[in-house]
Amino acid sequence: MIGILVTCLLQSSSTTTSIIVTMVGAGAIDVRLAIYMVMGSNIGTSVTNTIVAMGQMGDGDELERAFAGATVHDMFNFLSVAIFFPLEVISGFLFYLTQACVEDAQTGEGDKRDGFVKQYIEPLGKLLIIVNKDVTKNVAQGATCSEFYPTVCENPDDPTYDTCTVGLIDCNKDRGDCPALYQVGATQTGDQTSGLVAFIVGITILFICLAGSVTVLQQMLVGAS
Repeated sequence: MIGILVTCLLQSSSTTTSIIVTMVGAGAIDVRLAIYMVMGSNIGTSVTNTIVAMGQMGDGDELERAFAGATVHDMFNFLSVAIFFPLEVISGFLFYLTQACVEDAQTGEGDKRDGFVKQYIEPLGKLLIIVNKDVTKNVAQGATCSEFYPTVCENPDDPTYDTCTVGLIDCNKDRGDCPALYQVGATQTGDQTSGLVAFIVGITILFICLAGSVTVLQQMLVGAS
């Protein structure tokens, strides 16, 4: 249920799964619980294609075809969970499979690969806000967000990564500067408000991109027919 709700809110099963993996790595939840949460995230992602299909409400025939396409995706996820969920409850085979996969694994330094889109979009996002990943890790280990506040800078007129303490919003380690939503002397409420603003902006951009993708695909299919 948690996986379903978070995915419905974020409109991204990949983001939800990344959060779950981080929480498992930090020891906040165990692998058994994470398996069920990932299943829930795959159910929650069905909401996205339903929203896209509803964008065709102006034409009854198009709406019918859009929902037919969305249903294919939905049924694939539903049937997958319907099969694997009871099997996991009864036998725990996914848990034991993960144990077998990492039994002889050795940790070490690895290469980090940025996708084609991320390498262009991430720098723009960091100009607005940067999430402090240490907060998630410390809270998972029993700390509280209030321990990071208030933020303090040696030079309030020129906040930098090396001279400022950070809360939920971090500064850029590579460039040394701080994003637009970083505030000197910020409180937890202030950072949460800034995060909400960034979230609303992100959701708005997401819906615009979804609508644009549907429009482009529609025009391509109409032209092909």
